Amino acid sequence: MILRSDRRRRSLSPRAGYTLVEMLTAMTVFGFAMTGALGLLTRSTSLFHYDSGKLRVNNDIRSFTSEMSDNATYSNHFLVYPSFADRTSPVNDGLAGDFLVLVYRDPADQTRIERLVGYYRAPADSLDPASEGPVRKFDLRFNPSSTQAVAALLPPVTAANGHPEVVELSRGLSNGRLFYNFLDRSIMVKGEIIHRGSLERRATNTYNFTVSPRG
Repeated sequence: MILRSDRRRRSLSPRAGYTLVEMLTAMTVFGFAMTGALGLLTRSTSLFHYDSGKLRVNNDIRSFTSEMSDNATYSNHFLVYPSFADRTSPVNDGLAGDFLVLVYRDPADQTRIERLVGYYRAPADSLDPASEGPVRKFDLRFNPSSTQAVAALLPPVTAANGHPEVVELSRGLSNGRLFYNFLDRSIMVKGEIIHRGSLERRATNTYNFTVSPRG
């Protein structure tokens, strides 16, 4: 009787630990669970960054179109040059450039200039106008108004990239250029706004709008 009771007590006592097979099985299941969780977290993070970039791009488009429309409406005429560095002569109707100048004449004397507002895209590669680059803006006022030609009043070429950004990154869609001269009466702005980031998280959106000086 005593021996039988001892065996029963030993058989009912808790096990000392897990076997090696059980440990490996548990670790494998845990590894699969962690891999799935990390993958979900990575996808969620990428989606968050993309959505944030898309929101920023759309805000840039709304701000840029609104500001430029207001400035163009109150200007008297415009000039489009190939680029900020190349302003030897404006482009003709049906051609595009990366440098737009809005000209405001003195109401008291239309031969004089009282203000110039310029928008220019600065491609990352000067030899490749289709490369990405920010859009920058300058606003010059002359008091008293000036009798000089527009070309003489423009900021020097060395001032490139020294003006504030209005669009973070952009790519022109008119033969790589941003501003299209339509019949010498309107400016068609055709481009793509890009939010900085890795290629996987980069958000983009295209925009196409037309503005016209009042004349």
